[in-house]
Parts: sequence; C-alpha cells; structure tokens
Amino acid sequence: MKSVELYKNGRAPLILFTGGDRFGQRNPHESIFMRDEAIKLGVPAESILIEQVSNHTKENILASLMVLDRAVGLEKINRLLLVSAPGHMRRCLLLLKTFMSPWYEYVWCPDDRKLGQANNWWTDTTEEKRVRDELYKVIYGVKGKYFVDAEVDI
Repeated sequence: MKSVELYKNGRAPLILFTGGDRFGQRNPHESIFMRDEAIKLGVPAESILIEQVSNHTKENILASLMVLDRAVGLEKINRLLLVSAPGHMRRCLLLLKTFMSPWYEYVWCPDDRKLGQANNWWTDTTEEKRVRDELYKVIYGVKGKYFVDAEVDI
C-alpha cells in the first residue's frame, strides 16, 4: 500500500483515508477497509484519519476539509501528499485546485498498481475503460464548470 510506504519513509506524519459506502455499494466503507489494512501493515491507529461520508471524489475533498481542520487545523497544513490511481490524478488535482486553499502544495504519488500506469493502461480492457471514463469526467467537469480548467503537472 503506497500510503503506508510513504508514511513509514517519513514522508507524512498522518494518513487520511477517504471514502464512504459509494451509495450503498461498499461494506465496509472504503476508508475503513484501507485503515484496517494500514494497521495490519504496522501503521499506528493514532496516525490515521478517516473520512467516511463521501461517495465520489468531490465529496472526498469537501469532507476531508472538515476532518483535516478538526484533527490538524487547515491553517497549519502546507503540503498534501496525494495517493491515488494514476489515471485519476488529473481530475483529483483539478478538484483540489477548485475546492482546497490555493496555498497548499500538492505532491502526486501514484499507487503501486501493476496495470493502469502511464506506460500500460491501454493493455488491459478494464484499465483502458477506467482511463477513458476519467477523460470524459475531466472534459465534462471543465465544460460544466464543475471544477476549474487549469494546467496540472502530473
């Protein structure tokens, strides 16, 4: 698990796992599952924050603001290290630019999946569909003014 690796390497003092039940499709909630896996891998429970009310990426970000503010204080945060699927990162960063404070620095850390990376996403039909869906969501999000249209370096 990439977030655990980064935590153990001292890159982040806390891990925030996000994700609810995806409109009733996940039990346990996505964030609870990831928290439990991180604890099994040796991360102390007190180093883990969870957000479990969101159903999609925009809600992940909005709900995470409250969790981070209550646990740390938004004004004390300078940098956020983001772990997600490589094909999801562009939309994630555009949503962060829209809904998070502009003074945060974002560090992109793609997860460790074997398929779905920049050099092989088209070799697997499931990953190809996921990437194409993300592309559609980025285009729809920009055209629909769901999030800002900005350059993002990934």
